Amino acid sequence: MDTKKIVRSTAVLSAVFIIIMAIGCAKEITGPGTTAGARYVGAEVCRLCHSTAYNDEMMTAHFNTMVDAPDDPFDFISIWEEDGSPEFCLRCHTTGWDESLDNGGADEPGRLKLMSGVKCEVCHGPGSEHVEGGGDVTKIEVRYESELCGSCHNGAHHPTYDEWEESDHAIALEDLLDSGHAGDHCLECHSADYYYDRTITVETAVYSIECVRCHDAHGSNEEHQLILPAEEMCASCHNAGGAQVGSTPHHTSLEMLVGYGAYEWAGEDYPNSPHKDLIEERCVRCHMYTEEYEDEENPAIAGHSFEPELYVCQACHAGATDFNINGSQTDIENLLAQLDAELEAGDEEDQWYAEALFNYYFVTNDGGSRGAHNYKYAKALLEDAIFYYEP
Repeated sequence: MDTKKIVRSTAVLSAVFIIIMAIGCAKEITGPGTTAGARYVGAEVCRLCHSTAYNDEMMTAHFNTMVDAPDDPFDFISIWEEDGSPEFCLRCHTTGWDESLDNGGADEPGRLKLMSGVKCEVCHGPGSEHVEGGGDVTKIEVRYESELCGSCHNGAHHPTYDEWEESDHAIALEDLLDSGHAGDHCLECHSADYYYDRTITVETAVYSIECVRCHDAHGSNEEHQLILPAEEMCASCHNAGGAQVGSTPHHTSLEMLVGYGAYEWAGEDYPNSPHKDLIEERCVRCHMYTEEYEDEENPAIAGHSFEPELYVCQACHAGATDFNINGSQTDIENLLAQLDAELEAGDEEDQWYAEALFNYYFVTNDGGSRGAHNYKYAKALLEDAIFYYEP
């Protein structure tokens, strides 16, 4: 990776943070709960045993939030000093800043340089007892909740956490547990703690799709520290999992967008809408639209509600006032209603019933898009299911 590029990007982010913090954060900083009496030891001590994690993390924007690069016009230190060196900026740019505690954090005399940057103990808590215990894992924390990230990534200028909190990702585990058919295997996509600890079960899972389910806090080679490339990250959960006729296909967004995986009657043509070929960054382009902060009435959009934005559609569909472009969603809704009526009247033992039911769910379980992902494919699937019905 290009270290200079990373450092410069970090400096730019730092400059943005200065602006954000000068106006004020929307949330108070809530650091990790810690063992009574534990003190911050600094990332260099962590490095003695965790060199791989340290070396990965040192390349991240978090690690370099207080980079000192006086020749760079976006240098955090220069801008911070010009602004009067406000202490509240340091809450999100250092490790352990907490004026109410005497525990070796960045706010204490002589500790600022050592504890600069968002490093190991911001997420894992003060490490002194862990170190003194010879690496005792009960004396250090592993936190998965998004609120930790949200202590800095929030507010009108940087509303990442605020948007996530209102998203379906935030309630994915709750929805699963309320579904009545939760299995441990479902936790792969519904629980952050299961993703990192396979001993977790539906009875013990605590966390939903938190920030760490998609982003690697220790760093990665992907943009925004994603665990996988963005499109693969979304598709790793939003897919039908190879479901076949006779089962119920869940989360069919990937297959619907690309145009495969449904039951296709022999000899029939199954066309595709151009979305899969014309839209770069597919999922991200439509579901993670971003906007810079303008004013309090026009806050930033961080793209973490994961709701589609009409602005994106209007780039090609000029004049569109909603997602029902040219009545496409109405068409799909009408076809679904017609097929539903045929299924109600159909014979559950008939092969057509199994095939038609599979395609019915294939369309309805496409994230509620009602054909928006691939109108032509969805329409053909439903029309053929209706056509092959024999009372």
